[in-house]
Amino acid sequence: MRQTVLEKQWADLMSLCKKERELQDAANHPRVLRLVSREIDDLARTMAFSERQIVTRDFRAERDGDRIVRIVKGIG
Repeated sequence: MRQTVLEKQWADLMSLCKKERELQDAANHPRVLRLVSREIDDLARTMAFSERQIVTRDFRAERDGDRIVRIVKGIG
């Protein structure tokens, strides 16, 4: 089954968030961490997450089986 744009964006966002956590835990690549964090911010804005969700990294999606059908947007 082919990925939708939303599913691709979601997978990219989750991958970047995982990388950000790894870099934060390692605490030895501050420049790369800033770059990854900026990529997350930009992609999350493109996906229309609220600023609060972006700052808190509170990203959620609604699924129908294996398919992502929509992102859950917060207020703020």
